[in-house]
Amino acid sequence: MLQSIRDKASGWLAYVIIGLIAIPFALWGLGEYFGGAGPLVAAEVNGQEIPVRLVHQETRAQREQLARMFGGEIPADVFDERAIRNAALEALIQRELLRKAAEDAGLRASGSGVVREIREIPAFLEDGRFSAERYRTVLEAQRIAPGDFERDVAQSIVLAQIQQGIEASGDPPMDRAAELARLRNQVRVASWRIFAASDYDRPGVVGDDAVEAFYRDNPDRFTTAERLQVAYLRLDPEALEARIDVTEEDVREHYEVNAQRYAEPELRRVRQILIEPEAVDAEARIRALRERIDAGEDFAALAAEYSDDPLSADRGGELGQIARGDLDEILETVIFSLPAGLISQPVQTRLGWHLVEVTQVQPSRAQPFEEVREEVERDLRDRRAEQRQIQVLDDLLAQTFENPDSLVPAARATGLEIQTTDWFTREQGEGLAGFRPIREAAFSTPVRRDGRNSEAVDLPDGSTVVLRVEQRQEPTMLPLEEVAGEIRQILQRDAAAQAAREQGEAVLQALANGQTVAELADEEPQAWARSVAVNRASGTEEAVDMPGALMDHLFQMPAPRDDAVRESGVGLAGGDYAVVVLESVTMLEPSEVVADLFEVVDDLQIAYSGAEMRAYLAWLESEAEILRYPENLE
Repeated sequence: MLQSIRDKASGWLAYVIIGLIAIPFALWGLGEYFGGAGPLVAAEVNGQEIPVRLVHQETRAQREQLARMFGGEIPADVFDERAIRNAALEALIQRELLRKAAEDAGLRASGSGVVREIREIPAFLEDGRFSAERYRTVLEAQRIAPGDFERDVAQSIVLAQIQQGIEASGDPPMDRAAELARLRNQVRVASWRIFAASDYDRPGVVGDDAVEAFYRDNPDRFTTAERLQVAYLRLDPEALEARIDVTEEDVREHYEVNAQRYAEPELRRVRQILIEPEAVDAEARIRALRERIDAGEDFAALAAEYSDDPLSADRGGELGQIARGDLDEILETVIFSLPAGLISQPVQTRLGWHLVEVTQVQPSRAQPFEEVREEVERDLRDRRAEQRQIQVLDDLLAQTFENPDSLVPAARATGLEIQTTDWFTREQGEGLAGFRPIREAAFSTPVRRDGRNSEAVDLPDGSTVVLRVEQRQEPTMLPLEEVAGEIRQILQRDAAAQAAREQGEAVLQALANGQTVAELADEEPQAWARSVAVNRASGTEEAVDMPGALMDHLFQMPAPRDDAVRESGVGLAGGDYAVVVLESVTMLEPSEVVADLFEVVDDLQIAYSGAEMRAYLAWLESEAEILRYPENLE
């Protein structure tokens, strides 16, 4: 796939690899080549714009996370694309609210804190220890300047600070923890009997009249869903790239025109002394160190003793070879203006006060064509493919808009093939129709009713689709003869469930009339579970199976008074019916739940912290001016 298009469409992968920063940072999306008036905005938070592209990137990140949770694919009946997209927008709004709150509170990340965070990132470790070389290599592979990455880490630390501060204020009352632990470990002794619907299934009890009546009374259950078949054009970046041809002459010309790009950058070996900005008299200390160096003291020795940079202090301040873009912009300007062997005056950056010395300069060197030929060809292919994709996308959008009643002009202009899907419904489809955005576009009013071309639909693989309805099948009610067997089964199941319930209610009536469980169990001893101790946390204490719905019902029943018992009935899955008799309730003493107390305290802390955070975000939102533009996300 096109590297540059992939970067634009999918966002930088570094944050996924590193697993540190939740906010995706990326270049512009393809659609914004044609925006004219700048990127579309999904929302404004106190005047700060949240571009649509960030919402799409956050949506992709949340979709991928959900897919991993569900083993690779999100069930269509659990989440839809619009819900995920709305959640992504709200997440970005909340992050902006927190960022502004942190800024107003004066929260900031210290240089040492940023360094400490970076040193603990697994992607930068070799043999369990931080590797500066690997740090540089990973960032270069992701096309991220260290200065940019460090600013992003600093922002993530600040957001974490304010979030942790708010959550820490959610202090749960500890006197409730012991009571909750006792409730969790409450023991209830009960007897029960389950009347299985399958025991009352009697084939042939449902007559034809009942089948016909059910058919007439439930037409929606036997009406087919509306189905569509669509024609479409699909712009696939990978297929487009495969058709790009370049000659040897093209590759060499591209190298010569862009020679500077393929030159090895100027490198400078640098060492520094850093005093953090929060240090007492930071500026005075750095100036005093400069005077000591002027007086003849060794730079490396002073760096080892006084520098606050844990990455370089133990190496005499040695930072290694530095290229442009590796460090803070202010510091970089000083470094690349210093002659070798000279020490700078004190320099202030967001990280603190610095003294830097350039100990060696390695000039930029042009790399021979033969050494970089593969890279040059790859860049040339990417550039031409990207240009071609932009051109094709422009033609696709223009032609399908100007000719809303046909895909043929767009197919001729782009060279894309008109393809056709199989039949699909609003809720389900295969192939291309397996993508929910495709089904939503097809069933939208302009496309389905008015017969117009759809707007462009972007898919997770980076491709773009424009479609139109080719054929439509209206909902139709299936003939009775086709569904009579299904109806008969439904009615038989209902009859069996009703018979099971009636038997259970008869037992409840007998208990209400004074019969005991013992007397009823004597008649059918195998049908009853007798006086079983059930723990709310761990379930039955004996080798007795208790359905979850029955257990939930048992612990919702009021405790019996005095020597009485409580009887109740509850429907279960599959039409089964259960009669349960609650005999006693035992609450453990505080000393008996000590082992569970710590877990309860943790759960309470999480619950109260979450409540505090939600309340704080709600307050921030109430105080902020937030404008949402949902139409820009459609």
